[in-house]
Amino acid sequence: MKKNLAILLVLVMLMSVLTGCGGGSGDQSGDTKEPFKVGAIYPLSGANALLGSQCLAAVKIAVDIVNQNGGVQGRTVELVEADAPDPTAATTEAGRLVDQKGVQVIFGSLASGNALAIAGVTEKSGVSLVESGGIADAITDSGFQNVFRILDKGSLRGGAGAEYVATQIAPMLKIDAKDLKVAIIHEESAYGTSVADGAAAKLKELGVNVVIRESYNSTITDMSALVLKLKEAKPDVLLSVNYINDAILLVDTLKQYSAMPKVMMGCGAGTTDPNFAKTIGADSDGIFCTDMPTNLPIEYFTDPEMNKVVAEFRDRFKKEFPDLNNVSVAAEAAFAGSYTFLNNVLPNAKTLDAAGIREAALTTKLDMTTLGFGWDLGDDGQNYAASANINQWQGGKVVTVYPEKMKNGDVINVPLPIAAQ
Repeated sequence: MKKNLAILLVLVMLMSVLTGCGGGSGDQSGDTKEPFKVGAIYPLSGANALLGSQCLAAVKIAVDIVNQNGGVQGRTVELVEADAPDPTAATTEAGRLVDQKGVQVIFGSLASGNALAIAGVTEKSGVSLVESGGIADAITDSGFQNVFRILDKGSLRGGAGAEYVATQIAPMLKIDAKDLKVAIIHEESAYGTSVADGAAAKLKELGVNVVIRESYNSTITDMSALVLKLKEAKPDVLLSVNYINDAILLVDTLKQYSAMPKVMMGCGAGTTDPNFAKTIGADSDGIFCTDMPTNLPIEYFTDPEMNKVVAEFRDRFKKEFPDLNNVSVAAEAAFAGSYTFLNNVLPNAKTLDAAGIREAALTTKLDMTTLGFGWDLGDDGQNYAASANINQWQGGKVVTVYPEKMKNGDVINVPLPIAAQ
């Protein structure tokens, strides 16, 4: 009996030691080898599904490249995707990714309304939102501690478009800036309002006359009344802020009523969408689309490693979307946000919790990202190294015409051939 008890005691002790070793080994493995989970929330259904799908594809390419290079702090990045055609769905899906999937970072969101909805969830849970689509000022002006935006904010983009109108387009039209007549038409959400407010403020500062400002809901199906008001005001320049469907409707209605001004300056989403020129055709040639830098010459990226990464991204993206002449600017931004955060920011984090990630995001400084500008965040999470370019549709492609250091083409069609005579 004593012998059996002794044997049993030895076995129990041995199992305890083995279990203890196994648990310790598992914990260490969890720290270094468990996947680092990230989420991507974009509209994969609904009106913005095409661009949302392109953005998701760009994030997937970024994750693949990072994993090819060893992942994040030795951990493989695992991507969980979600479809959010509207802010309500964005809130629900953000909650699912955080509570059920255990993601620590979310990439998004294409639309400002979705970004604000996601931020409301991530802020409470200590998960980071890396925003590369929504430009409404409120995204970084609301005091969120875990929101980091790689691109410019709405008011700055509107101001950039307005300044170009006053300083560059006015001389092209041979009109003194103080005699120039500008109309502002914008969709009424936080996105459209932020951009329009920035444009109006800059035009006022430069002494340019805004003859009319009108807003509308982006679900609008008839712009006749709006365009008739515009036609009566007789602006030289139309500065518009739209999503894709309403941008196309606006141009179609302007043509229908022979009300197209000499210059149309789009600021953001709708007028930069690949479907804009594809739908409007040759009449898009000469329409401006102020937005992020896009499809910069590969030689612009002088760092060999970044040059290689940008080339790989563009090659893989174009193979997936062969019908596009260029990579869409929304996809470029989605890639830049996710790749920069995974490849440059998170490796600097002392801990991969909310506090460690925030410290890394705010202290990391980069002279260049794959968008062509740097990374330098303020305490509000806004990238103040970001800038907006003046782009123009030419032959179905978005061509950068300003600033000089980034241009890959010269301005055409000022005034527009389809301008009302």
